[in-house]
Amino acid sequence: MSQVRIRENASLRRQRKNPREPYDVVLIVCEGSKTEPAYFTALKNELRLSSANISIYGKECGSAPLSVVDYAIAEFNKSRDYNRVYCVFDKDRHETYEAALEKVSRTKLRGGAKFFAITSVPCFEYWLLLHFAETARPYGASASFSPCEELLRDLKVHIGDYEKGNDVFGITYPLIDQAIRRAELRERNCATDRNDNPSTKVHHLITYLRKIKENS
Repeated sequence: MSQVRIRENASLRRQRKNPREPYDVVLIVCEGSKTEPAYFTALKNELRLSSANISIYGKECGSAPLSVVDYAIAEFNKSRDYNRVYCVFDKDRHETYEAALEKVSRTKLRGGAKFFAITSVPCFEYWLLLHFAETARPYGASASFSPCEELLRDLKVHIGDYEKGNDVFGITYPLIDQAIRRAELRERNCATDRNDNPSTKVHHLITYLRKIKENS
């Protein structure tokens, strides 16, 4: 039996076991092994979105932005059933950040599937901070801390016991609409100023998932 037929049969078995809902099939691949996958899994559960439609990966792909993108492409090519692919990664001090952005931009996925980079500068925790405060203070490395570590100091003013991997979804979700408005405003200002520090695109993915819920 050909490898193509084997993949097709495996895909059909998965569909029978976990019947999909009549909305997009989405792949989300995260840089973080704990915080980001846990956050989006909690969001998926909160919105009651089907696990057969929404696949979330984290620890499998490594922490470098380019490895996240490469993993997403490889995972897409395994089934090619996905309508949308999202790569969630930070800038911080990653050497492959720009290369990852370029690869997402120039990669054409088969079947017209859409490919997105959901970035945060300096890191995902800026999205969390926007739930509590509106800030445009740029974050840079110091002698003792990375840009993300500098941001974490601000976040801990609001979530005192925050550590990467903590379950923060329940704390932040009641304030999510406020965070979305702040992220949108910051994105517009970044476009005007041509400076993305700080910024996040996480709200784009969240808004999309919420629209799926509204339309389902």
